[in-house]
Amino acid sequence: MADLSEAYQRFHSDITTTALGLDMLREHKFVEDVGEMLVEAGELDDFVRSSYKGRGMKIDGYCFDEEFSNLNLIIAYWKDEPDISKANVTNTVVEAEFKRCIQFFQRSKLELYNRIEVANEAHDLARLIHELKNEIIGVRIILITDGITEKRAATVEIIDDIEFRLLIWDMERILHFIETGEKEIVVVDFLENSGEPIPCISYENGNEIYETYLAFIPGQTLVDLYSQWGTRMLDMNVRVFLSGRGKVNRGIRDTIISEPDMFCAYNNGITVFARELEFITLDNGSRGIAKAKDFQIVNGGQTIASLYHTYKKQKVDLSKIHVQMKVVVINDPEKIGTLVPRISEYSNTQNRVSLADLAANDPPHPELHEISKRLLAQDPTGGSRMTYWFYEKARGSYEETKRLEARTPAKTREYEAKYPKAQRFDKSIFGKSWNTYLRKPQTVSLGSQKNFANFNLWLREQEEEDLTEFFKKTVALVMLWKNAERVVRRQSFEGYRHNIVTYTLAWLFELTDCRIDLDRLWKGQTVSEYMLEAIEGMSHVVNKHIRNTDKNITEWCKKEECWSILRSQKYVLPHGIEETYISSDSKQKEYNPRIKAEVDIIDFCKSKGGKAWWQLAIWLKKMGFLSGKARSQCGNMGRTLDRGKEPSIRLATPCKKIWEAAVLRGWKWDENSI
Repeated sequence: MADLSEAYQRFHSDITTTALGLDMLREHKFVEDVGEMLVEAGELDDFVRSSYKGRGMKIDGYCFDEEFSNLNLIIAYWKDEPDISKANVTNTVVEAEFKRCIQFFQRSKLELYNRIEVANEAHDLARLIHELKNEIIGVRIILITDGITEKRAATVEIIDDIEFRLLIWDMERILHFIETGEKEIVVVDFLENSGEPIPCISYENGNEIYETYLAFIPGQTLVDLYSQWGTRMLDMNVRVFLSGRGKVNRGIRDTIISEPDMFCAYNNGITVFARELEFITLDNGSRGIAKAKDFQIVNGGQTIASLYHTYKKQKVDLSKIHVQMKVVVINDPEKIGTLVPRISEYSNTQNRVSLADLAANDPPHPELHEISKRLLAQDPTGGSRMTYWFYEKARGSYEETKRLEARTPAKTREYEAKYPKAQRFDKSIFGKSWNTYLRKPQTVSLGSQKNFANFNLWLREQEEEDLTEFFKKTVALVMLWKNAERVVRRQSFEGYRHNIVTYTLAWLFELTDCRIDLDRLWKGQTVSEYMLEAIEGMSHVVNKHIRNTDKNITEWCKKEECWSILRSQKYVLPHGIEETYISSDSKQKEYNPRIKAEVDIIDFCKSKGGKAWWQLAIWLKKMGFLSGKARSQCGNMGRTLDRGKEPSIRLATPCKKIWEAAVLRGWKWDENSI
């Protein structure tokens, strides 16, 4: 890492500059930045800022892990002291801050939410705690601070049968991750954890790329490891798409309770990746695993969840339970990013994992990163000051590139003039901007990691895309996102900013049928006043819409229904916005993402004609195949086409699936038989 004092000052300077530009409190900007960083570092699945202060209590953010019924709470201690010599945070302050957060949790169980403004995200958090007070198994409190604390291990407190794990991310730890992008790896010491090594056998295949070991790990050891490390053991960027999150397998649970000695026979076990293993020779001459470096469970999340839940809830004895474990050690570091997701995908039979590797070195991210360093953007003032939009494919790459290319103060100023910090964007905003353009605000609302995983799957399918043109579109969408953020921040909304931004922009793209001219945005490097006016007006409608629910607002924004209701509303766009549209149909097809997927589906349905859909509805009823809803959808499609109307994608998508399923069952369209 660069000089700590220099990095410390630069961090505070960046916070001050960006907070001023966004018209927000520096502390809130600090919380948002570090919260997103904790997601990227693997500490959290998602992050929602929920700043609230009361007598003796404070909270700044949270993330609820439904699968394990664990609650992550974030509390910030903001010194706002740019002088590192005055940055020390005493243990007394640390303990006091932890107590304030614990007090918030305890008071929330007693209907604190009734005293918090409904518009404040902390209201949702307090209500969630109250409603799930008997379901929450553990609470992890992360103290984040722009100061420097004494180094200490995570500590555990038991309060009212709930385990509170307390840990700190101070400025040194934060800056290390920001500067290097290196995640703190999970190092499992089995001798320390369970008091004995894990006996194993190895498979020798002569392949120098990897080694494979088979073992049986005690169930209690797995539970203890999860209690200590949490979802960081389920990393490697595939955990975000574990199906069945929040579900405990009833069969596994019943086996744990009633037939623990049969667990190994019934369960498929887990698959683990490790960078390195340390062994001990056992008394019988065989080997045992003493320590595993970078211990990552890439298959078996449901097994871990079921063991953890059942042990914590039913207090069962796990002494008779052992879990089959396959450990793969990859010797070539360069192949880890490629092989581990494949191991997860191919080995998974018990709990299907959809491959969503977010590795920064997977195509096309390296190519886009290189384009970002060579593709000049015009000066929006019409002058000669050309700049670059830097795609930070991996955290810390902007600063690392600057250190390599700018070794003097003059060179540093020159670098920052060419690559302005305001024109730096990362994977998070990359995915948010595109999935918003693809009109999936409910997916964006899932959080940065899950949204980017979803977007990355789509991105991999765009094989014929010209990457330079794609990068230009990306910059245009990032510009729209950043400008929308500024507009939304200027309004009097309380919280839910990212939800409002993505729903507002997605709705704008919906109403304009994605005819916003992205090429013009790239060339002009500025967003028109017509679009800013539209964004401001629409954001007020969106703000009311997402709050018009008796559900948790954050969870409501993740639902397809939330988006469907909004997109069906009428809104008159401001006069003059047509000037921002693309002009020719050919160019529209190039920019409109609906062309790539939705238009094909709609054209498929239109090509069959109305009579075909009526006949299919009759055939479905005659054969007793599929549901009454399916027959109704086919009838609606026939009615729509007979009236000469364009079917919606919401109707066309299920109809196409129904047609394809019917064909497999033996359906044949005969236009003379109706």
